[in-house]
Amino acid sequence: MDWAKIGIRDLSGLICEILRKKGIDATLVGGACISIYSDNRYISGDLDFITYSSTKEIEEIFTPLGFLRKSRRHFEHPECRFFIEFPAPPIAIGNELIKDYQSIKTKFGIIRMLTPTDCVRDRLAAYFFWGDMQSLEQALMVANRQNINIEVIKKWALKEGASKELNKFLSKLKKTKTSSQLQTT
Repeated sequence: MDWAKIGIRDLSGLICEILRKKGIDATLVGGACISIYSDNRYISGDLDFITYSSTKEIEEIFTPLGFLRKSRRHFEHPECRFFIEFPAPPIAIGNELIKDYQSIKTKFGIIRMLTPTDCVRDRLAAYFFWGDMQSLEQALMVANRQNINIEVIKKWALKEGASKELNKFLSKLKKTKTSSQLQTT
């Protein structure tokens, strides 16, 4: 494997496949989802996978591949530009547990990851709760390149008490995306 040249999409597929072969389900979340869904208009420096496996199990799998544990759930390979993290489960956006995922096939394996709609909600959560403008821009990057369910986003945002922030997102989105690209059911 040429760790120095592998892209984020292929590395995500490879990691999912390696874990799957060991009987471990892992779901890609965070910035790497933005990278994949935005066609690399945003480049994440890390890949975040949620799994219920122990750090010891993960370490036993990745150490022989050259990934060294740098902190509790953080692994780096000296030749790879991306590092891998395993945040603690469960997968949730705001107060909502996530149960549906997207599968994307790569030449190295199938990536199990947040759906485009949940990827947008994940970024909007950072914007809603912490005023993170970069997260708003990342949500727009995905929303402009993927089919998202706007009704799910609206219902969730209102439940989270973020109507003002939702309106700003929708206003920016309307300027760049046609209504035919938005699912409403």
